[in-house]
Amino acid sequence: MNVEDIPIPSMAAIRVSKEGKSALFETTIIQTTDNKYIYAMPVRVDEKLVNFEAKGLLKEIKIEFAPFEFYEWRNISIIRFVEDGRSYLRIRTTTPGIRAMAWSDKPVTSTKKKKESIISAEALEVMNAAQSAQTQAGGENK
Repeated sequence: MNVEDIPIPSMAAIRVSKEGKSALFETTIIQTTDNKYIYAMPVRVDEKLVNFEAKGLLKEIKIEFAPFEFYEWRNISIIRFVEDGRSYLRIRTTTPGIRAMAWSDKPVTSTKKKKESIISAEALEVMNAAQSAQTQAGGENK
């Protein structure tokens, strides 16, 4: 599938991978040009812009052409640029898109949920340890 055939606007998901770990981010395609550039809305997590320009990342994008019809571009490059005071992503590809299935991973929308659950688990462990120590101390006093 050629870049110029991408419907505008369309939903897309960017997956970045490094050393066996990956994360998925949703965005919206807003424009395409000359069969190698795809323009998309910036990705934000917890209201902060995601930087896709780090070295060593494998980046790919899947775009939804129709319900249950996806095309994937691999080995893409992504830069963020500002135009008229607004940020956008420019995605460059050198190969045609191939028909693909949707990714099964859930997109990253917040890092807070993970931190909250870690804190809750730690708080629970501290509380259990305190109760255990209290029970042991109570048994020694008798």
